[in-house]
This record gives sequence, structure tokens and C-alpha cells, in this order.
Amino acid sequence: MEMSIFYVIYFVVFPFFFVNIFVALIIITFQEQGDKMMEECSLEKNERACIDFALGAKPLTRYMPQNRHTFQYRLWHFVVSPSFEYTVLAMIALNTIVLMMKYYSAPPAYEAVLKHLNTAFTVLFSVECVLKIMAFGFLNYFRDTWNIFDFITVLGSITEIVVDVQFVDTFNMSFLKLFRAARLIKLLRQGYTIRILLWTFVQSFKALPYVCLLIAMLFFIYAIIGMQVFGNIKLNEETHITQHNNFKSFSGALMLLFRSATGESWQEIMLSCLGGQKCETDTSLPPAVPTSDQEGGCGSDFAYFYFVSFIFFSSFLMLNLFVAVIMDNFEYLTRDSSILGPHHLDEFVRIWGEYDRAASGRLHYKEMYKVVRTISPPLGFGRNCPHRVACKV
Repeated sequence: MEMSIFYVIYFVVFPFFFVNIFVALIIITFQEQGDKMMEECSLEKNERACIDFALGAKPLTRYMPQNRHTFQYRLWHFVVSPSFEYTVLAMIALNTIVLMMKYYSAPPAYEAVLKHLNTAFTVLFSVECVLKIMAFGFLNYFRDTWNIFDFITVLGSITEIVVDVQFVDTFNMSFLKLFRAARLIKLLRQGYTIRILLWTFVQSFKALPYVCLLIAMLFFIYAIIGMQVFGNIKLNEETHITQHNNFKSFSGALMLLFRSATGESWQEIMLSCLGGQKCETDTSLPPAVPTSDQEGGCGSDFAYFYFVSFIFFSSFLMLNLFVAVIMDNFEYLTRDSSILGPHHLDEFVRIWGEYDRAASGRLHYKEMYKVVRTISPPLGFGRNCPHRVACKV
């Protein structure tokens, strides 16, 4: 009983307390170094980000037909209306529920009902795709990234249905079922909080390549050292140096180090690389010439320092830099909302495009009232602002 209490306290104090303090120190140090670099610039980080966004911003065009008395314009007005968008989102939610209802060894009648429902949803999404192509025009439709994603999803779903009907068993086409679940990604563009998270990852990707390069250098150095020190250990299925887990090649060493970095049995791999291990037969020597190394002269006690230092650098230092980069950008985007940031400008461009559908850069003054009441502070007044106050301002 006393030993169990000891281990519970140990795992609560060490992993959840000291390790998190270590991560916090890395994040604080990362932010301090970033602030020192920004002190050398005449503009703050927020000002530079806003200027970079403004220089690269483009008007959000909705590809509105010029002639408002045509069928294409009426169809365009229908597909860009909020009711149509909410209907599509509701169909995506229902389709997701249908996908969740499938289970193993279901009755044939139940499977048939789910199959017909998925076919019906595919037809509805195909109709949506056709309506948007007719409303926007073929070329304008493919100028939007989300439309391209919708088209690929619909095309993959139709291919899956055709393959299923034709009973093509020459090769496995089950990956086509992924196109059904891919429709759920469209829900990511809805909601302010989700867009903040997406913007956080987009901003983090600008710094993550440098972190990845640093981690790649660490893996490269340790892989070369591991090949030189532990590459001649004999493969043994009873240990953790096996056919699929060894230092005999550079690619194999990288995979072994990646497995160790995830924390999977790295201590067992370390013990399997200690001194006294059997060696692989040297093909350059005659088979009749025995060597003492073959009996137990491979491996090294250097494995203690090798693996412990690698786990420290990779798990506790390098990988936490990913967390530091993401936390730095997330804190920057979720700070005081009264401070103007590039995500506010992105919201302004998006909402302006909903009212200026022709991308003319002009709005009627009555529409401007709706814009400033729709946009959140600091660029707008928000939905809680009374209409009379917005008109006075």
C-alpha cells in the first residue's frame, strides 16, 4: 500500500508538475527571444502582421453576374443566400450522423438503408455542386478553394458509388469512403473560435519549418552515431534489436529514433544496445575464422548517455518547441480584443464580401450600418450595438 501511494505521488508530482514547468520555461524563453528580435524593428509584431496582411489582401469576390434580370443572377442569389448555406451545413451534419450509425456485423437491411441514405446525400451534394457551377460559371467556380474541395469530395463520392454498384473487386477501393467524412471539414469555416484556431495553425506553420529543420538535424546526427556504434549488433527477435528495429541502415536508424522519441520502449531498446551483445557475422572474413567479437563484443555502455540525451533533447526540448510556437501565436490572437490584429482584418474582408458581392469596393450607406454592427470590435461595433447608435456614429 505504501509503495502504491509513493508511485501515485511520484507520477502526479514529476510528470504533471516538473515537466509542465519545463515546458513553461521553454515557452517563456521562446517568447522573450522573439520580443528581443522585435525590439530591433521600428514596428511592433502586431503592426508588422497587420501591414503584411494588408499588402497581401485581395477583395473577396462572389462572382455576381452583371445582368440582374437573367436566370443566372437569380440562381446566384439563391446559392449565396444564408438559407442555402445553412441548409448545406444541416445536410453535412445529418450525413455525419449517418456515417456514425454504421457498425460491424450489422443486418443486411440496416446496411441497405445506410447505403441508400449515403447515396441520397451524394445526390444532394452533387446538385449543390451543379447549381454553383451554373451560378458562378465554370471558370469562376474553380477559382475558390472551397469549391475545388467540394468538387473533389463529390467526385470521390460518386466514384465510390459507381465502384460499389459494379462490384469491382480487383483492388481495394475502401479509401474512397474517406470522401464522405471529408465533407465535415466544411464546418471548420463556420464560427469565430474555430477560425481563430485555424488562423493560429496557419501562422504557426511559418515558424514550424525552422523547428522541423532543427529536429531533422538532431535525428540526422544521432542516426549517424547510432549506425557507427550499434550498427553491428546481431538481430535477435528475443530482444528489441530486430529486423524492423535496428541501426543497420540510415532509414532504419531514423525509424528507431522516431519510435524512441514517442516514448515506446526506449529504455528496452537502450538495454538491448548495452555491451556484451552478439555481433553480426563479418562477410569480409572467411567463414572458418571465428572472432571473439561475435560471441559478445558488440554494443556499448555508451547507450546510456546516447538514449537518455536523445530522449531529453527530442521529447523534452525539441518537440516542446512546437508547443511554444503554437502557444505564442494562440496567445497573440486571443489577447485583448481591443487591439487590432490581422485576424480582425480577415473578418472585415470576409464580412465586407458578403455585402459587396460584386467586389466593387463600395457600399450603400444603409448597408454600411449592417457591416459595422456585424463586425466585432475593434473594427466594428458588434451585434450588441443598437441600430440608432450605429447610425449616429
